[in-house]
Amino acid sequence: MEQEIDLNNLYAMMRPRKVCLCMSVTEAEIIKTIKNGADTLDKLVDETSATTGCGTCSAQVMMILEREKSKT
Repeated sequence: MEQEIDLNNLYAMMRPRKVCLCMSVTEAEIIKTIKNGADTLDKLVDETSATTGCGTCSAQVMMILEREKSKT
């Protein structure tokens, strides 16, 4: 029997997911920065430059920040 391939999982394994395309910031970089003490959006932006291009990723970056802060 042939196994069906989940392309989303395959793509995720092949390359890190970029949240901020303008500044090429990945979700993994954002999470690492939060774990290293960037507990506000301002600190996160200073460290990664995420959201400083077009700004359309602001909501996504804030959602990741809130999600990661709630884990601690």
